[in-house]
Amino acid sequence: MGKRGPPIQVMRVQKPPPLPSIDELIAEARELGWDDLADSFEKLRYLESSKGQRALERREKRLSRI
Repeated sequence: MGKRGPPIQVMRVQKPPPLPSIDELIAEARELGWDDLADSFEKLRYLESSKGQRALERREKRLSRI
């Protein structure tokens, strides 16, 4: 048998800090004057809602007919 190297150390992965809520991101973007970014965040918030999910499903059905 050959020489054994040093034991392999398992690196521990640190969890990233939690992300701010979408409402906090919208408020901060508006505060900084980034209205176009805030509008995009509001669209994301809508798409995550149940109403937005139904709209996406309808759009997918329409596109699948093409």
